[in-house]
Amino acid sequence: MTTEKVNKGQSVDNAITSLDKIKRPYAFLIIQEHFRRYQNTIEIVKELSHKKSNSNAVLIIQIAIIMIYFSTKPVHSIVNDSVEFAKNFKAPGYVNVILRSVLKEKDKFRSAIKEIKIGNEFKRQIIKIYSSKKIHNFIFNSLDKKPVNYQISYLDDTQAIYDKRVSIIDDLKKIKKQSWVQDIVNYECIRSVKKLIKNKNILDCCAAPGGKSFLLSSFGANVDCIDNQKNQIEKFKSNADRLELDLKIKKQDFLRSNFKNVYDCILLDAPCSSLGTFRRNPDVMLKINKNFLKSKNDKQALMLIHASKMIKPKGYIIYIVCSFHMDETIEVIDKFLKKNTDFNVIELQSDKLIKKNNGYFTNPLSFKKFGGSDIFYISVLERKN
Repeated sequence: MTTEKVNKGQSVDNAITSLDKIKRPYAFLIIQEHFRRYQNTIEIVKELSHKKSNSNAVLIIQIAIIMIYFSTKPVHSIVNDSVEFAKNFKAPGYVNVILRSVLKEKDKFRSAIKEIKIGNEFKRQIIKIYSSKKIHNFIFNSLDKKPVNYQISYLDDTQAIYDKRVSIIDDLKKIKKQSWVQDIVNYECIRSVKKLIKNKNILDCCAAPGGKSFLLSSFGANVDCIDNQKNQIEKFKSNADRLELDLKIKKQDFLRSNFKNVYDCILLDAPCSSLGTFRRNPDVMLKINKNFLKSKNDKQALMLIHASKMIKPKGYIIYIVCSFHMDETIEVIDKFLKKNTDFNVIELQSDKLIKKNNGYFTNPLSFKKFGGSDIFYISVLERKN
């Protein structure tokens, strides 16, 4: 099942590539809505049946409920197709009974599915990071809001809505010349360090598909770019060609690289849970568990240590993740600083970042008038000598 691929770590975009091209847009919307309203549909199933059934049968019912309320497909076809598919798991009767019960009380369950129910761990992490109830409410009320797509221009654009560089784009096929698609907080994070990186030699070590490298270059840095994912590197090179930028781009594994004391700065956009992208990737809200995060934490720590050996004295590590989980942000940096006393934290200047311990979280409320944003964390570490 496509949902199983997502549960194992694939994005919804990647998980649907095996489907017929004509079916992908529909499948994308249904699967996203399934993860966004997972708590809602599981509670409906529990209300209608105390009998335990296999997980595949429950998943079929959950997807069917989403289709009943969020697609234009006739409900009898949804039920019939679901029952037929449930034969593969020896549960057609169970699926049929539950879905018929949903249809009998369709109006009641429409109310039950309308307001998104938030998982306890997701809510706990938001409250732990942000002390402001206004920010909590803004985040919790934006879970079903369609994310805005932004484009960022390499040069100033007088028509841009933010800092002459960031604009809203309605049609992703109509990107302006010398612009690329990227969330507004990516721009804000790199903008907050532009005084530190101007005219500096920088290694962007998880660079593809290139957005942050383009920003570094636009702010005057000399950027070397590496990434170990072939398909992403190809996208990066294609984007750079379209922008007419001459960047050094290599397929290379950062942890196998050895550039001792070579760079003024290393941008470490570390692999993470992507929890801060929950509006466009609602499946991440269900992946907040220690086992899932541990593999990410181990790699983040290794990459920080490796980066610390590759920068010059008085050089910087810029650590960025699109997450707000303590384990991937504050705790990663705190542990690094305890073991590496030759590093200190650099203060950043931005009215759209909120300082927390040794780093900064982007404030999504600051971008409300622009259409909202993802949530990122950034910490800049300076090597003393």
